[in-house]
Amino acid sequence: MSEKQPIIQARGLMKRYGTVIAMDGADFDLYPGEICAVIGDNGAGKSTLIKALSGAVVPDHGEVLVDGRPVNFKSPDDARSEGIETVYQNLALSPALSIANNMFLGREMRKPGVLGSVFRMMDHKRMQDFARDKLSELGLMTIQNINQAVETLSGGQRQGVAV
Repeated sequence: MSEKQPIIQARGLMKRYGTVIAMDGADFDLYPGEICAVIGDNGAGKSTLIKALSGAVVPDHGEVLVDGRPVNFKSPDDARSEGIETVYQNLALSPALSIANNMFLGREMRKPGVLGSVFRMMDHKRMQDFARDKLSELGLMTIQNINQAVETLSGGQRQGVAV
């Protein structure tokens, strides 16, 4: 019987902003199938740890490992390519945009062929279908119109869109 190995690890992470130490020697392990909460006092470094694991902050010291191999995330796109994404507490949604447009903000699907590659036309139908499927997976069946503005949704529905 083999022992499970962590899928994400952090060892000795440190982050300074001038003379302020935001994170000092943080270690972290996340195992397959595990749900993990990061809790602590204000100023304890929780947000900095999450930002380091998701590429939003580059630690000054220490290492992050994904599936046992060291990674050096320089941006959230780097972390996303490894399957790591963060939904922040403030949700970071654009209230006037549709549900589907919010779900793909900055990662829009393009139409196939020259329309997408050259003219950069978005594939709205594919994005809407994907958004509907994902909301259904989350059990958000009360949303009738995937094109409605996020500002018309309840707080719980907005959280579902952010996830």
